[in-house]
Amino acid sequence: MTSSDILASAIDSLAANKVRSGLTMLGVVIGVALVIILVSLGESAKTFVDDQMRGIGFGRNGMVIHPGKMDPPIEPSKLRLEDSREISRRVPEVLDQVPIVVGSAYIRAGGHEYKTSVRGFTENYTELVNHRVESGSFLTSLDVEQHRKTCVIGQKVKEKLFAGFDPIGETVRISGRRFNIVGVMEKKGEMMGDDLDDLVIVPITTAQDLLDTDKLNAVLVWARRTEDLPLIKERIIEFLSGRHMRKDDFHFHTQEEMISILGTITGTLTAFVSGVAAVSLLVGCIGIVNIMLVSVLERTREIGIRKAVGARHRDIFLQFFGESMVLGLLGGLSGLVAGIGLAALVMVRTGLPVHISSWAVLLALACSLGVGLLAGVYPAMRAARANPIQALRFEN
Repeated sequence: MTSSDILASAIDSLAANKVRSGLTMLGVVIGVALVIILVSLGESAKTFVDDQMRGIGFGRNGMVIHPGKMDPPIEPSKLRLEDSREISRRVPEVLDQVPIVVGSAYIRAGGHEYKTSVRGFTENYTELVNHRVESGSFLTSLDVEQHRKTCVIGQKVKEKLFAGFDPIGETVRISGRRFNIVGVMEKKGEMMGDDLDDLVIVPITTAQDLLDTDKLNAVLVWARRTEDLPLIKERIIEFLSGRHMRKDDFHFHTQEEMISILGTITGTLTAFVSGVAAVSLLVGCIGIVNIMLVSVLERTREIGIRKAVGARHRDIFLQFFGESMVLGLLGGLSGLVAGIGLAALVMVRTGLPVHISSWAVLLALACSLGVGLLAGVYPAMRAARANPIQALRFEN
């Protein structure tokens, strides 16, 4: 028998029992789909984190310093503005840094009022972070030094309070205090769940006055070279622990650490879903073995007739083995389509970049073919070894 004859025979045989063939493939379909979804979502999430960090200019040479310790959690002492300024002076490997104060307040203009995020930055924020001013200007060093009540608003604030006209030069009230608008930030959207369009940026010193605090929420630090980050972290810990008399009072996040945390989360999910996928593929394999054994039994007289007219053991083996491989391949292709479709749907719904892993596709197809191969050997050997005389006497 030629390859085309084997394929045609396999398709005809499976088409004669569509429902049974479909149910048999179901385990393979589910297993393959889970492999595609799992791997693709994991890679998409990593790409998302990397793109988000790069989107705000926080690349692999960046690091975030937070007050307090994560594990075990402890009550932090205050990370102050003087601390961030000293980092640049005392750690030469640091390219620059931006201290951050975060809070919320009601902003009012022209009879409209709503609550928005208030961010306090220094004047170098737009130079280091990929978040530019669309119109007007950004804060200046004098704004920071003199605690000026100037602000730069995001696109959503502009749309809600100044729809239809230019807000530059206008005044708003933030927590009842008058602020002059000097600029409007470009549209940026959400970054890591943070809406960068729904905010008001004020000088960091003014933010501390407005929010009645003298502490910082975080400090963004950029290294001159990515490979210097471990050294910078060590020196900052030494410097800050000396100032605050508590060595474990700060924690650090780099882009690689954030991706690593994501990897730990997805790794746990991977282990669970991989188990489900493995069970599904095993069920699919057992299903194919079972259906092929039933097929051999049902077609015993056919096997006897074929052997009587000259069919070789090899021909019978390839006929049934081919049916098993076709079942596995069809299950794999169906699972591939379902997996890609579901993975893309989840990515679109969750805002993740649509990324279908090519190696996951190859792995899934290899698994489906492997299932067809393993499941087909025994039934095909049993069919090939059938005694033609006994087969001709067999009655269903």
